[in-house]
Amino acid sequence: MAKPARRRRNKKKHISKMRLFIYAVLAVFIAVAVFVGWTIRDLDFAMNESVGATDLDLTSVLYWQNPATGEYEEFEYLSSGGKRIWIDIDEIPNWLEDAFIAIEDQRFLSHNGVDWKRTTGAVLNEVFKGGSTYGGSSITQQLVKNLTGERDRKYTRKIKEIIRALVLETKLSKQQILELYLNTIYLGHGCNGVESAARVYFDKPASDLTLAESASIAGITQFPSLYDPHSNKEENIKKQRLVLSKMLELGYIDQQDYDKAVAEELNFKKGDELLSSSQSYFADQIVEDVIDDLMKEYGYTEAVATQKVFKGGLKIYTTVDKNVQNHAEAVFEDDSNFPSSGGSELQAAIVVTEPETGYVKAIVGGRGAKTGSRLLNRATQTVRQSGSSIKPLSVYAPALDLGLITPDSMVPDEEININGWQPKNYYNYFRGNISVRTAVNVSANIPAIKVLQKVTVDKSFDYMTNKLNFTTLVDKDIRNGKTYTDRTLASLALGGFTDGVTVLEMTSAYGTFANDGVYIKPVIYLKVEDNNGKTLLTKKPESNVAFKPTTAYLTNQLLKGVVTSGTAAGSSIPGMDTGGKTGTTDDDTDRWFAGYTPYYSAVVWVGYDSSKSLPSFASNPALNLWKKVMTQIHRNLPNKSFNRPLGLKAVTICSQTGKLYTENCFDEEGNSTEIVSYYDKGNVPQEYCGGHGMSAEDMENMQPSDGESDENTEDVPNTESEGDTPDEESDNSDVYDDEFAESDEDNLAA
Repeated sequence: MAKPARRRRNKKKHISKMRLFIYAVLAVFIAVAVFVGWTIRDLDFAMNESVGATDLDLTSVLYWQNPATGEYEEFEYLSSGGKRIWIDIDEIPNWLEDAFIAIEDQRFLSHNGVDWKRTTGAVLNEVFKGGSTYGGSSITQQLVKNLTGERDRKYTRKIKEIIRALVLETKLSKQQILELYLNTIYLGHGCNGVESAARVYFDKPASDLTLAESASIAGITQFPSLYDPHSNKEENIKKQRLVLSKMLELGYIDQQDYDKAVAEELNFKKGDELLSSSQSYFADQIVEDVIDDLMKEYGYTEAVATQKVFKGGLKIYTTVDKNVQNHAEAVFEDDSNFPSSGGSELQAAIVVTEPETGYVKAIVGGRGAKTGSRLLNRATQTVRQSGSSIKPLSVYAPALDLGLITPDSMVPDEEININGWQPKNYYNYFRGNISVRTAVNVSANIPAIKVLQKVTVDKSFDYMTNKLNFTTLVDKDIRNGKTYTDRTLASLALGGFTDGVTVLEMTSAYGTFANDGVYIKPVIYLKVEDNNGKTLLTKKPESNVAFKPTTAYLTNQLLKGVVTSGTAAGSSIPGMDTGGKTGTTDDDTDRWFAGYTPYYSAVVWVGYDSSKSLPSFASNPALNLWKKVMTQIHRNLPNKSFNRPLGLKAVTICSQTGKLYTENCFDEEGNSTEIVSYYDKGNVPQEYCGGHGMSAEDMENMQPSDGESDENTEDVPNTESEGDTPDEESDNSDVYDDEFAESDEDNLAA
């Protein structure tokens, strides 16, 4: 009777032990769950969706269109410090992929994100040997570490890494994981990814790597400083042999491939010049413009936009011409092209644009070799007084456009007093009545002021700001209780602005004359794509009519005279129609030359950053720099003339009076003053010359009813710009003293 009771007690004891075991297992499970839950609480289980270009710190690439081939080629790279250039998996050689798999994760193609065999071995080594160099991380795990940036040696980090790798393998294919890995792996010398490593160590793209070179790069991975090809060539070659042996063992290559790769001599080159920390002034401006446009288009903060530009792997298609940029840089880096300036560093800047498109072809924002990125760009960021180089834009072209003058109109050069202001010419005397053509040639101040009075400062300011799109001019501004404005005769006629103008603004404005009077806002890039090829930004040229085509042509004739017989005599480009204007500011703090051809518009500024007076130079240094750059970039270009539009009349006039020529027109030496000049049909001279011995009665009898029907005029047909012979009248300027022919002292002597 006692046995059943004992069985019941044994049964209860068995149930109690089982219950304790279950509780213990449950407790362990709960503990593990709590530990794992705490460990992975911040995990991103959709990591592939958050892997963006900025997370990868990719180098952005600038492209230029080679005019010889029409193809876009790499121009320059933008980097925040490291070097990472994206390459698609399809462009990576198979043996480069295989080399990394062989040496880093031989079961990569078969495991699910974690190589449990290697992981177990690593754990056992850690437990029983207190740590070792036995690597347990798969390629997927290494990618996770590269993407997260987590590098600590805690167990919790390793557990997170394993779980993330398992999750990532369910989201991305093996090819996608390998592509990300090969673009993020660190390979020494600041290189992240195989493309930048191929360029830094072999000076070639990764797609061109040989088997031997691929194995060399793959060998760097485990110990970049030890296996650096530039500093430890022999160690790198030893590791390369190990990689090749592993590839042979795993069947990625055969014996013949192995023998050939081992026999190949590795030719290491330091090909990292394109990835240097210094970038061109053109690239600097690209950075500023793209950052601004990303902020406007997407509402980014400046910090986010900057990160995208430097770390987003952007593809930026620029308007730069690499050849033009290189020529300009070479001239500005050569100290022999600059005159001695009393021990101070004379500075300079240039912008070159294509008038027909508005494309900016070159920017140099300082003298000498550039030593860093995003330095002061004097071509686009600095405003300086323009001096007389502004006169064609603010005075003469508007006056021609409004029909207020002709190139041969006579203007008094005489003493004036405007509310106590008594401006003077730089030559310190007055020439009496001179033609507009002569006034432009010798850069006279008084005639410019008188013509501007006809135009009015308001209309001139409108041309400058609304038609030529200057943004630096001041309409009205109160500073420290004082009112400033550039709606003044001194500002618009003589270039003495409140703040100044930029070289870029001047270049685009002068390009208008070579483009039939059409202003095109400068374009520095055409398109920006993200790392996946999605278009982020596009630029379409914005244009407006600034002047009538006939105005542009007549202005061209005036400015052709400046470079043939005026203050810039001898500076025309051989075989090309060339127009230009010198500029010197009050106190001689700034020197300018603004010039153009049918192909290019270019403006050069020279001065000190401190705005102090320049020494006396034998010639205008801005003009000398301009001539050197423009001569180089026009080599081998076909001769070309400015387009002659419809709506012009050729008129025979007296050069001394600007009136219609008569047989009695002679100068004091008895030479005929007959010249042929061009006029807008609506502004042909109506009066015969009467200043050479004709009576008032004879003059009155010779008055034509209108300029359209007089025998002294004839219609000028439209001509194509290609191959036109430069117009003869560009050399038929009024006679003036030889002392002005090569002078550029056109500053205001106030």
